[in-house]
Amino acid sequence: MQIARSSRANRRENEKKEKETNLTPEMRESLVKIASAILGCWEINVQSIELIQGGQMALVWKIDTDKGPLCLKRIHRPEKKALFSIHAQDYLAKKGARVPGIVPNKQGGLYTKQGPFLFVVYDWITGRPFDLTVPEDQKWIMKGLAQYHLDSAGYAPEEGIPVFSKLGEWPKHYIKRCQQMESWKLIAAETPEDPFSQLYLSEIDQYIRHGRSVLKELQDSYYPEWVATCKQKPNLCHQDYGTGNTLLSNEQIWIIDLDTTTYDLPVRDLRKTIIPLIDDQGSWNQELFDHMLASYEEVAPLNAQQKKVMFIDMLFPYGLYEVVSEKFARKNELPTEELTRAFAYEQQKNEAVTRMIHNL
Repeated sequence: MQIARSSRANRRENEKKEKETNLTPEMRESLVKIASAILGCWEINVQSIELIQGGQMALVWKIDTDKGPLCLKRIHRPEKKALFSIHAQDYLAKKGARVPGIVPNKQGGLYTKQGPFLFVVYDWITGRPFDLTVPEDQKWIMKGLAQYHLDSAGYAPEEGIPVFSKLGEWPKHYIKRCQQMESWKLIAAETPEDPFSQLYLSEIDQYIRHGRSVLKELQDSYYPEWVATCKQKPNLCHQDYGTGNTLLSNEQIWIIDLDTTTYDLPVRDLRKTIIPLIDDQGSWNQELFDHMLASYEEVAPLNAQQKKVMFIDMLFPYGLYEVVSEKFARKNELPTEELTRAFAYEQQKNEAVTRMIHNL
């Protein structure tokens, strides 16, 4: 069960690595000095500081201390959203969930603010990243996600902490994406000599119509009722779950980055974790889908209504949207063949997902 990364995924990964490697020694030294200064707000005996992640707004340092390694992070999120995730992580860690604990500063606070940024010190988790070409690691990833959803159920931030929620917002996301795909027709029409644009214009209308039909199907499903139920006892949805923010340590999966966490239905995380992995292969892989869903359900089973909501969400042409967004929104040149593959894959995926809905 081998997974081939798409050219789009490779391109973004290369862009990220390029930003990291473009840091000059002077820039690295400056970032270490920033960490050294901000660490004065904690009662920590610092022995050495190593920049782990730079070149982005989110910065990460490894701090060696007399009591073992710690992690200092500058969070790249608006303060209201950052406060929600920081307090959620503290709640989960104190509950015994496998997320790094937060080290309070000298005033007992969970973070220190400098300018517009929030800095947090976490326990350092030593482990290995997961390899999603390996079925056993795929199973680990999904079981860890399920446990995260269970552990977070009922979390409510203390008074004064803004709530970050996407419960009930899927219809807005569908509408916005359909409107964008419609507006990109105008951009494509400006370049009649471009084969990519011409293919887009000749095929996209049926996918926009399909996206709008998915919206109607979602609204007629268990989705509104499930949202109403979850608002009474919400669970956290990670939104950016995967190999970059999970580690295997002592035969346990740890989630080491909760910056994007919000309230939402748990199946949003399943769709965002499983489907891109299949998308990157270029063709539907039912065996992989079944394996990952079954792994999740070993810990947190879903009923037929909940699965149908997830399947309906999977019908929306997210993969196609990402391809054309790369071209028309991010202004990156793409070969026409990539759009051809995206159209073909959406049709294949829809056939497979529709079968799963009929089999419920």
